[in-house]
Amino acid sequence: MRIDSSVTQFSLGVAFAAGFRFLVALWLVLSEVGGSIPLAMAADKTVLNVFLLAGQSNMAGADSEVAVPPGFQQTAADRVTRFTMAPLPDGEKAQQFVPWGEIKGHQAKNKLVHGPEVGFARALYAAGWRDVAIVKVHANFGRDVQSWPWGEGGALFEAWTKFVDARLAEITAQGHSTRVCGFVWHQGIDDAIHGKLASHYQRNLSDLIGVLRKRYAAEHVPFVLARSVNSRIAQPRPDPENNSPMALVRRAQVKVGESVPYAAWIDVDDLPNVNTHHFSADSQLVIGRRFGEAFLRLQQKAED
Repeated sequence: MRIDSSVTQFSLGVAFAAGFRFLVALWLVLSEVGGSIPLAMAADKTVLNVFLLAGQSNMAGADSEVAVPPGFQQTAADRVTRFTMAPLPDGEKAQQFVPWGEIKGHQAKNKLVHGPEVGFARALYAAGWRDVAIVKVHANFGRDVQSWPWGEGGALFEAWTKFVDARLAEITAQGHSTRVCGFVWHQGIDDAIHGKLASHYQRNLSDLIGVLRKRYAAEHVPFVLARSVNSRIAQPRPDPENNSPMALVRRAQVKVGESVPYAAWIDVDDLPNVNTHHFSADSQLVIGRRFGEAFLRLQQKAED
């Protein structure tokens, strides 16, 4: 059958004009309602499940050197999890700052290392969690501090929340929304080394949990912490009566995990240490998995 080309061209022109008028009308309606059309409008907005990880050297992954070769072996969980990290107080200005990207290890003292974020992300992925974003910070403080710097108003708290707020703003600017789903904490040896802060650890950490939940989430959002190992730096002499600052911190960590609603603690004493009180890359994978399993139990409890 022969088709008249002039009729076909006319029909296509009419259809194109109609389609163009429809798009213009749609743009005017959306502009009237929202003022402007976001660039990400064409894609569905993703709600990212954010986890805030914080602590000192063991959260950083100090001495958890990844063997090269073979190097960091990425899994599907590592590739789909968004990850950013920085030391405090410098945050994004620090040379070690890691902007948003996949989990693939990071540099520390010219070595490829990772902390518990790897095992944690993999545990969540195995349990069916998707659209996960992890914001990790780490810091140490000295014996000269007069008050707990991680507490509200402290220097590390201010740097931490500033870093987190900036990273969440970056996600929002990409057209996504966020919800903070949990907190992971590995810190305490600094308090034992400091000495005077050890006896206040339970109150300080309990107060911090309340502040973080109020600022970023809700009162039932899980908070998981690791009980610090018995560091020889913090406890150089035998302590048969368990009255040393290190013992005080360890007891306080257990009490927080057992008394604060929707909090839990994990044990890492069975894992071998490297360089006094740090962990290998393999042990960090185990620690991260335990963090993830504890979080999932608390999450289930919150939903029941």
